[in-house]
Amino acid sequence: MPKSSAGSTGLAVLFAGFFLIDFDLVVINPLLLPIAEDFGVGLGTVTFALTAYLLLFGAMQPVHGSLSDTVGRVKVMRIALLGLGAGNLIAAAAPNVAVVIAGRAVAGAFGAAMIPLTLAYIGDRVAPQQRQRAMAGLLASGAVGGGLATILAGLLTDLVSWRPAVLLVGLAAPVLALLYGRLPETVTVAAGGPGALRRIGAVSRGGWFRFLLVFTFVEGAAMLGFFNFFNAALQADGRSVVVAGVVTGSYGLAALAGGALVGLIETRVSQAAMFAIGGTLLFAGFAVAAYSQSLGGILAASVLAGMALSLGQSTIQTWGVEVAAPGTLGTVASLVACAVFTGAAVGTAAVTGLANAGDFGTLFAIAAAVTLPVTVVGALARARFARSTATDGPATLDTEAVALDSQ
Repeated sequence: MPKSSAGSTGLAVLFAGFFLIDFDLVVINPLLLPIAEDFGVGLGTVTFALTAYLLLFGAMQPVHGSLSDTVGRVKVMRIALLGLGAGNLIAAAAPNVAVVIAGRAVAGAFGAAMIPLTLAYIGDRVAPQQRQRAMAGLLASGAVGGGLATILAGLLTDLVSWRPAVLLVGLAAPVLALLYGRLPETVTVAAGGPGALRRIGAVSRGGWFRFLLVFTFVEGAAMLGFFNFFNAALQADGRSVVVAGVVTGSYGLAALAGGALVGLIETRVSQAAMFAIGGTLLFAGFAVAAYSQSLGGILAASVLAGMALSLGQSTIQTWGVEVAAPGTLGTVASLVACAVFTGAAVGTAAVTGLANAGDFGTLFAIAAAVTLPVTVVGALARARFARSTATDGPATLDTEAVALDSQ
């Protein structure tokens, strides 16, 4: 489909969707200890509400992405918002921790559609030279949502309980589903075109796509997994849920600043350099948090990680769009996002024991150790990809292979 502007109104709606989904992704973090205390269970048990959400958030993305390639992005996103709201309403009214986990799992399964389909929608309707700025804007709006989630969750928990923060998403999601109805629909695969499995088979033949799936699994743990424990580390250090929320909420403000920085430097530095800068900031943040879980340490770590999100993750998202062949954008975006969030889920699950034991210094040291090679490999690979596409041209769908698969 020819590229056109998504329009200021359309981008505003998409930014609102990213704001809400990141609010939902992060809102559980400051609530882990309050929920554990409310139901009289350990932190490790309540962490399953985070892990289950992230696992389904990752696993369901290819389903939503492939479906959107056939029936349209907007239709799938509107249904997803309704499911996201329902899952959070279940969690907010939960009589026990098992129902909290189940409700959050439902929310994750439906919310999984929002990130890859928004990225695919941007790929459908925004010209290549404008995508990095649009991606950075999405990430910044999402990070502000995440930052506000930590602050509001802390305040509401201190004033009432942990439930109102979750309820907010349950009420806001269906309202946003109505607003999404104003977006023009995009369907990238004509009726009678290749089916989901054939599209996946076609894109999986690309070497860069296969690399990106493996790489983003590890990158997801570094960028979107370990930082979830910043808030719990502060609370374990004796800080109130309100103070912890305000401090870690700086992540969102820093991401907003990072998004503005992307707009200033995107034409001056390469994508590889952008990723290297983001990864270096993230490594520094985890190193600081490993050294000290004090207010100052976690504040610095949150700011560095927020800046890293806008610079580093926007590069990954743009890269995912660039490796997609025509007619496969929803499928590719969802598979890459699946790898990112599955990696984040595995990362959080792997260090849950350390969090349960209160050993956050070791936890963040592991995070720094994972981030360093991710930064080096990602920057080198992004530079090599840029050289290869300059020589070979953009990806094209292997329609002959798809036809052979159908025989």
